[in-house]
Amino acid sequence: METLKLLVVFAAILVALKRRVSVGMTLFGAGLLTALLFQVAVSDLLEGYRALVTSKPFISLTAVIILITILGSLLKELGYLEKLANACRSLYGGRRTAAALLPPLIGLMPMPGGSLLSAPLVDSVLSEPKYPPHFKCALNYWQRHIVEHIMPIYPGLIVASAMTGLPLGTIAIVQAPFAVIMATVGYFFLIRKIDQSEGESPAFGPAILGILKTIWPVILTVGIYAILGVEMAWGALVSLLVLIIVSRPSRQPLIVSLKKGLSYKLVFLVFGILSFQTVLEQSGAIESIQRLSTDLHFPEPLIIILVSFTSGILTGMLAAMVALSYSLLAVFLYTPVIQIDNILLAFLAGYVGMMLSPSHLCLVLTNEYFRSDLAAVYRVMVPPMLLFGVLAYLVYWAGWASFVY
Repeated sequence: METLKLLVVFAAILVALKRRVSVGMTLFGAGLLTALLFQVAVSDLLEGYRALVTSKPFISLTAVIILITILGSLLKELGYLEKLANACRSLYGGRRTAAALLPPLIGLMPMPGGSLLSAPLVDSVLSEPKYPPHFKCALNYWQRHIVEHIMPIYPGLIVASAMTGLPLGTIAIVQAPFAVIMATVGYFFLIRKIDQSEGESPAFGPAILGILKTIWPVILTVGIYAILGVEMAWGALVSLLVLIIVSRPSRQPLIVSLKKGLSYKLVFLVFGILSFQTVLEQSGAIESIQRLSTDLHFPEPLIIILVSFTSGILTGMLAAMVALSYSLLAVFLYTPVIQIDNILLAFLAGYVGMMLSPSHLCLVLTNEYFRSDLAAVYRVMVPPMLLFGVLAYLVYWAGWASFVY
């Protein structure tokens, strides 16, 4: 009976996401459905919600996502991306170096659909007919997401930290090999197919200085968190204030950035994610997943891979994948104790699913920008993604996470 209830909840999530219902509303609704099916008392449910919205994880997570969204938007409005592109073009290797660096460097600045921001820059660098639209789309999409494994200002990692209780720095270190593997695989499958050209300037120093001048707010945010050990929200707030003082933006870019950050949708996204986790814990549904795997005689790693990969495919968004799969797999990952190897495996499987998801906003927007054939994009991208998955799985199998944790 519990198995049927879980399947109903999962099917409801699938239907809602397929109909483009927002992730926050989907997970909030899934929580209500779970409470109904598992007969959670209304008073207990309301008390759980009250405790959630006054809890430190909820307040901290909401604050950091709002502040980072404002920071990323303001960097865009102030023209930092164009300055970054000019600096990259002047490095040794010219065209090849710029195409390799622009997406991940812009990826350091957390913005939804960020691949669309780097797409015009990649398009201008690879303007020759020998680079077809589907190749440029796949390269931009791949390179843009390399940093998503390790950047502590990304919502996916922030949500993972809030749910598991692991420090952001620990998560970044544990997942660092994935970024290295992805960059290496991307070089052999994509980057080396680009011809080198002369940089627009022979001076290496000024080029690096130009890059640092555009990404310093991100470095400052992470540096404050890493060195002082304070909440990431404080680092984002300080960086935002310093950026405003230094750049002295006009009223318009400030208003645009504040509107993007101070959105009820962002707040409800956080509430939806954490409320679903709350109800799963209240109802005992988390323990039901473990019993289900035992009844079906599925090995633990297989359950983790199937749930996480499916969550990634369905949501097409890292933070949503983490919220959904980590909640469902809590007993295997962090309840009652941290199981760091399983957390690494869940992230890997979900990440591969997310990257291959046809609903991934970055993939959809980039494909539309380049007017490329999505099937051709997949033909370029799937082989390196499969190789990445295999090599990254070997990192999990070798016990890397337990070694560094």
